[in-house]
Amino acid sequence: MVITDYRVRSVLRTYSRQLQRSRLSAELTHDAGEPRSTVEKVTISDDARRHLVMERMTSQVLEKAYPRK
Repeated sequence: MVITDYRVRSVLRTYSRQLQRSRLSAELTHDAGEPRSTVEKVTISDDARRHLVMERMTSQVLEKAYPRK
């Protein structure tokens, strides 16, 4: 089974949207007077962050060099 980078990005995008919605929901319920739930915090190492930045830069350069038609 082959998992493309597009599918991985799609899953990460979806997860990110769900986190944003859950945070918004938590803020709204907190404003309504209900107790606030715990907040997730994600930390990544410096090496992982550097790798992520390089990957993003590479994809941006490739998209500019070879635009989709």
